[in-house]
Amino acid sequence: MDTEELLETLQAADLSYYQANAYVTLLELGTASATEVAQASDVPDARIYDVLRDLDDFGYVELYEQETFQARATDPETIVSGLTDRASALESAAAEIEERYERPTLDTQTVSIVKRFDTVLEAARTFVRDADTQVHAALTREQFDALRGDLVDARDRGVTVNVTVLDRDGDESLDDADYEGAVNVAHRLSRPAPFVLTSDLRRTAFAPNPAAVEDYGLILRNRSFTYVFFWHFLLFMWLPSPVAYEAGAAGSKRYADIRQFLLENRSRIRGEEPLRVEIEGRETDSDRSVTLSGEVVDAEHLSDGDGRDDRAPSVMALTGTASVVVDDGDRRWTVGGWGATYEDVEADRIHVTDAAAEPEAEPAE
Repeated sequence: MDTEELLETLQAADLSYYQANAYVTLLELGTASATEVAQASDVPDARIYDVLRDLDDFGYVELYEQETFQARATDPETIVSGLTDRASALESAAAEIEERYERPTLDTQTVSIVKRFDTVLEAARTFVRDADTQVHAALTREQFDALRGDLVDARDRGVTVNVTVLDRDGDESLDDADYEGAVNVAHRLSRPAPFVLTSDLRRTAFAPNPAAVEDYGLILRNRSFTYVFFWHFLLFMWLPSPVAYEAGAAGSKRYADIRQFLLENRSRIRGEEPLRVEIEGRETDSDRSVTLSGEVVDAEHLSDGDGRDDRAPSVMALTGTASVVVDDGDRRWTVGGWGATYEDVEADRIHVTDAAAEPEAEPAE
């Protein structure tokens, strides 16, 4: 079926000529602005906005606004099922839509507001695939199952994966076999919460919890915005929830946030055994990229009090200054987290290079 036959068949399926023309054009363009759709189709500039809004109401396209009015073709499964219920000519049109449809690459702007959770989940999958340091996520079992393969691949690349699984009424609890290979540490939270996934503290996929009145999602590629969502995850969905699974020693982890590194390694920093790290970041005075390796010889802000409190960390333990001193053998570097000003280095990534000692095996009887 050529383009003209496809247009005629879509008109037989209750689309106007302009609506069919705009939809077929979006199948080929992927994500495009209203102006780009008008230029590539027969739809007049004066009619394009009304045509795209009608297609959005019908479920054929998804609209959102950034710097310009943007449109993308939705997944054609629902459209196809409707068309295949019609005559044989409409079944041919459905096959043509499936053949022409290619899921468009997410745009590279800072913020996208979308209507459908499938788009948020697609972004989350892309962000996990792009991660090279750390992934944090709060998600349901169903969402965990959807992302598990990508999380396994991320773990295989050395990415640290921390998740909080949201238990809903009727959900079967995940066991160790479900978590194994996919996460470093999993917590369990027995109350509704939003879907949140952050990647390397630079990218975020977010959707409200199912009880929310609003039906929308956010896709962010911005470090400042992502840091807000990371803190929301840490304070409301990570620290208050119990551990459900933990794999391996903390020494094998990579960190995108210095406070989490300090909280999880404070006993090792205070101990007698040296804690060696590799840090990637930028020098604060010259803004040049730097990688340094050495031993952590001092740290500020290990606990709420004087550095000798072994209680579980509270919210106050995450505020204020957080920094470490790393001795690379030639000099001592002060290292801070995101937005570091007074330290020598702002850390983008902290990798503990010496895993904690494994316990000796008990002798066989």
